[in-house]
Amino acid sequence: MKLAIAALIVVPGLAIAQVPAPPQQLPQPDELLHIAFPKWLDEVGGRVQSIPATAVTQAWRSNQARQRIPKGQARRVEVVPRHVLRVGQDRVLLVASMNPVLDEGATEVSHGTPTGLAAYIFAPGKNGWRLVKRQEPFALQGFDKPVQMDIVPLSTNAQALFVGYGSCRKGYCNDYFALYALGADGVKPAPLVQQPIGMDNVYTRPDCVDRLSSVVAGLDPADQDGHPPAPGVCEMISGRWELASKGAVPGPLTLHFHGGISRTGSTGADRIAQSMKFEYRGGRYVAVSGRNPVRSY
Repeated sequence: MKLAIAALIVVPGLAIAQVPAPPQQLPQPDELLHIAFPKWLDEVGGRVQSIPATAVTQAWRSNQARQRIPKGQARRVEVVPRHVLRVGQDRVLLVASMNPVLDEGATEVSHGTPTGLAAYIFAPGKNGWRLVKRQEPFALQGFDKPVQMDIVPLSTNAQALFVGYGSCRKGYCNDYFALYALGADGVKPAPLVQQPIGMDNVYTRPDCVDRLSSVVAGLDPADQDGHPPAPGVCEMISGRWELASKGAVPGPLTLHFHGGISRTGSTGADRIAQSMKFEYRGGRYVAVSGRNPVRSY
C-alpha cells in the first residue's frame, strides 16, 4: 500500500519554522551529524553511536535490553541523517532517524520496534556551525515498515516534518501519518495531527479479490490453496491528505478516503468514498466533521 502525500499549508502562531530566503548555502546532513557525533561514519558499523537513555527511550522495545534502561545510561543506536532546513536567520535544523542496535552490532528492525525521530539545532560559531540543542529522539514512530520523513510547507513562512509509517503482520496492513511543527527551538514533540490513512487485508483470504474487485481496481490475482476460507471481512482503503488554503492563512486539513469493504457473509462490497475535515485550534488539528473509516489491525 502506498501512502499518499499531499501539499500542506497551515498554522502561524506556533513559533514554528520560518522560511526566509537563506543568506548562505545550507550545510549537508552528514556534515552536521559529524558535529553531533564526531566519530560517525556513513558506512556499515560507522553509523552506530551512543545516546543517553531518556523518558522516551526507556520504553523503546529492543532485544538489546528487555528491561528498562535507567535514565541517563547510554544506549546504542544506528543514526541516519535525513534532512536539513533553515529555521531562523541564525538557526539550522537537522532531522535524523535512529534504530536500536543489538549487542552483536546488528540494527534491530522488527515488528513492534519503532524508529526514533531525532533533531539537532545548530547556530553559527567561530569555526563554523556549533550544536546548541539535541532532541534524540523526540518521538518513536513506526513498526516494521520503513519510516518516511520529509519536510513540507505549512504556509508561506512555516514548515513541518511529515512522518509516514506503517505495519504489516500476517497480511494485515495499516498506514499512518503524523505532522510535527518545526521552529528555532527544534521540533515540538506533540504532533499537530496523527491519523491512520490506509489499511488492507486483501491477500489474507483467497476470496477477497473477487469480493472487492467491483469497487477496487487493479487487484492482483489471489493465491488459491483449494481450501474454502472461513467467513470474514475484506477491506482495502487508501487515503490522502491536503490543505485547502494557500498563503499565510491557516486552512482546514482534509483526509480523503477511497476503497471498499466486504462484510462477513457478503459476496459483494460497499464502496468507500468519504472525507474527514480538521481545523487548527490551540496548537493542533481538531476533527470537526466526517469520520476516519480506517481501523487498526
